[in-house]
Amino acid sequence: MTEIIVTELRAADREPWGELWRGYLDFYETTLPPDLYTLAWERLMMPDGAIRGFGARRGGPDAPLIGIVHYLFHAHGWIKEEVCYLQDLFVDGARRGEGTGRALIERVAAAAKERGCARLYWTTKEDNATARRLYDRIARFNGFIRYDYPLKNPISRGLCLWVPGSPLRGAPE
Repeated sequence: MTEIIVTELRAADREPWGELWRGYLDFYETTLPPDLYTLAWERLMMPDGAIRGFGARRGGPDAPLIGIVHYLFHAHGWIKEEVCYLQDLFVDGARRGEGTGRALIERVAAAAKERGCARLYWTTKEDNATARRLYDRIARFNGFIRYDYPLKNPISRGLCLWVPGSPLRGAPE
């Protein structure tokens, strides 16, 4: 089996990145308007931008993308160092189980170490058994459960985008 190469995302990755990110959002039953795909890509392409990304390839640094990861650094109130949040991770369904997810996480961990971060963390859905098998092998579940408090419309509910006029369970009438 050929080696997994993890590179920074490049301008030429726009279309395959979009396909993988749509796969990620589909998994979480989420849709976004086209302008948010454009905005996300523009943010990922900004040098030293707030959101960063890597792409995984098999067969060389110019091979097609088979996985993507987005991450960001931020301050933490309990420690001096920044922490790193791994926001999105997705591997093409046909390439799962080959070490791509682990390679992407390890590359983000290396970037966090290079930056001097104290911790790398991420969230996933409780019922995402496939991902949790990997996460349980390489990280520690700390028992925390995440809650989201909506601040404005459209609001992000977990990973789902609410659009005015669409049903929202638990929303005030």
